[in-house]
Amino acid sequence: MIDQSLLSEIQYALLEPPDGGQSFPSEVWTREEALEAVNGGERTLLREVYLLVSRTEIAVPAGATSVALPVTWLATLACAWRTAEAVRTPLFPADAYEVDTTNPEWENEHGTPIVYLDVDRDTLTLRLSPIPDPEGTLELLYVAVPTPVNGNGRNFTVPDDYISAVKYDALGWLLSKVGRLQDAERAAYCQQRQEMAVTAAEILLGGWA
Repeated sequence: MIDQSLLSEIQYALLEPPDGGQSFPSEVWTREEALEAVNGGERTLLREVYLLVSRTEIAVPAGATSVALPVTWLATLACAWRTAEAVRTPLFPADAYEVDTTNPEWENEHGTPIVYLDVDRDTLTLRLSPIPDPEGTLELLYVAVPTPVNGNGRNFTVPDDYISAVKYDALGWLLSKVGRLQDAERAAYCQQRQEMAVTAAEILLGGWA
């Protein structure tokens, strides 16, 4: 689906004249806000469902205390550590509290990494524990930031089967805006529909149990 089609659907729901998201005569919302809403909805869906996954390899020198993630990184799906001898070790996700509780000296410990931390430090950086020694390669499966739509007929990154999650996420955000047409009840309904769409996407991707 192209962005203008979805923006027109959103305008219908907001009782605005549908014109592909070009204008909002009520002046309650702006074109820029609508674009921010749909782009945010798409990023949320990709991050929650791991709908589309990219792969990269990052060379990590011995003793590195942090690893620079790709500039397009949005969320990590899986990691593995590969030595120069091609021995691979799956890495498990953790946060600083977990690692501190298990091993208070982990920030000074060197060895073969067994966990990665990417949620409690600067964006686009990742830490390994133990600190890698010797050098190796980080194999990374991650969700990449999609190309934002601009309201000029650009296609969404997510397939049409999942676009309702983007639509209701965007509507929920717009209807929550403080102003004369704020509608908490409709915003809550949109949130429920977004959650249903995310669940459906997870089922479609994972199959029926």
